[in-house]
Amino acid sequence: MHFIRGGIHFMKDLSLTQKFFICTVNEKGNFSSYDQVPVACLIAAGVLEMYMGKCITIERKRLSITEKLPESMRYLKSLYDMIEQETANRGKPVKAEKIVEKYTGAFTDKKLRELTDSLVQSMDEDTRSLEKMGKGKYRPKRELLFDVADNLRTELLRNDLPSKDAIVFADLLDRAGHLKEYLSKYEMKELKKRLHEIRKNKEESAVKKTIRQIDELVDTLVSAGSVFSDV
Repeated sequence: MHFIRGGIHFMKDLSLTQKFFICTVNEKGNFSSYDQVPVACLIAAGVLEMYMGKCITIERKRLSITEKLPESMRYLKSLYDMIEQETANRGKPVKAEKIVEKYTGAFTDKKLRELTDSLVQSMDEDTRSLEKMGKGKYRPKRELLFDVADNLRTELLRNDLPSKDAIVFADLLDRAGHLKEYLSKYEMKELKKRLHEIRKNKEESAVKKTIRQIDELVDTLVSAGSVFSDV
């Protein structure tokens, strides 16, 4: 389903991984080969999306398949298949960092391109909201980027508690070094203050538990990606 803004058609209800891709892909429609942290965060977004969709489990920073990937997440099939294959090869859940290394430590970007191509196709099959930058490379039009950023800003700074999806999205953007592009210094300060309050709250709320799990997993995934940066 699409809505129209400024004469351009955009998709509603973009997923965590789709939104992260929109906000982090560079002007050339790809990710820098010199900084693998954003790539690691993209993989983390996909893993977390499947986890929140109950397709995989995360136990002690290891991943395993629990349910079939729904059609609505078909753009994550290459990542899902990799987890399934690596788990089968080992006969046990695969370490999360091993999956990241398949993308960040490879000699080619074939696996990453397979994932990003699927993301592009899922967001806009007729490319109305994307600009073609070269063979197999697209970047989101500015209107789409601004719309995603505006929605995130509104979600994060509203009076009541932000959704888990918004918190995860903001955390990944921050770790990838891109959140500051979309929030002012004051907004960044307010957001960090709110997240700190959630983490320090004595009540083990669902949001707090999710943040803790995300912190642990993303720390592992991003650390794996940073090993291959600037090499």
